[in-house]
Amino acid sequence: MENKNVATFIKVVEFNNFTKAAESMGYSQAAVTAQIKSLEKELGVLLFDRMGKKICLTQEGKAFLPYAYNMLKAEEEAKNSVKTDGELRGEIRICAGSSYAMGVLPEIILKFKELHPNVNVIVKISDYPEDTTQKLARGEIDFLVCMDEENMYPEFLTVSKKREPVIFVTHPGNPLLEKSNMTLEEVVSNQYITSDRDIGYCALLEKELRKRGIEPEPVIEMGSPGAIINMLLDGYGISYIPKFMAEKYIECGQLAEIDVEGIDINMHSYYLCSRHRWMNPIMKEFIRVVKEN
Repeated sequence: MENKNVATFIKVVEFNNFTKAAESMGYSQAAVTAQIKSLEKELGVLLFDRMGKKICLTQEGKAFLPYAYNMLKAEEEAKNSVKTDGELRGEIRICAGSSYAMGVLPEIILKFKELHPNVNVIVKISDYPEDTTQKLARGEIDFLVCMDEENMYPEFLTVSKKREPVIFVTHPGNPLLEKSNMTLEEVVSNQYITSDRDIGYCALLEKELRKRGIEPEPVIEMGSPGAIINMLLDGYGISYIPKFMAEKYIECGQLAEIDVEGIDINMHSYYLCSRHRWMNPIMKEFIRVVKEN
């Protein structure tokens, strides 16, 4: 099986379009079509359903996709194995939630790049588990980094896990800080800003609120954690965010943690990979850097 045909197959999947895939590789559309037909003939199945100008993967195409990624990785690793300078070369593909991508991941990536400048790091941002777990299962990404409750992803291999406290924060000038042991109801009824209410730590907080008979009414729902931080820094509102996002602002006095009575959402950050993937040297080295951070 020719790897160039496999590489073309992956490009067509990524662009979901023969013409755009051809342009990205500098091929003609006819050449791309011929390579896909050659691959389909060799496998004995159709990889794409063609409906006019639209295409989509067949069930056989979906089944073949993770193997296609592994074939190209194996080729890359074979080339790297005979290099004489000892440097890691290649790429690593990571998908992370927006909070983690903003707060923790940049420092890890910078440390990794200092050690391995010839490895290309590709980071995709998504807060929607259904989409990201499917990408991980299909082999489109090497690692999924997410924050969630304990044991939420048993179908994947957890290669690193860390407890992540989530706290209420506000501007240090907020008069509410003069009170100690504020109740949860008091906090969320005072200019409460939330991120996406349907996922992650915000969904767990709302579940806890409703368990206590409290109906949350945030004044603002904002999908960007960075935008929430900026509003708090400007003196408006209270929000519930991972501690790692607010830590540096709390240390320099720009934000303050609110002492809230009886609230502890058990969240962890997870680095997940497929149980069926071989852990190549680049992936192993990345996890080593993660664990040392």
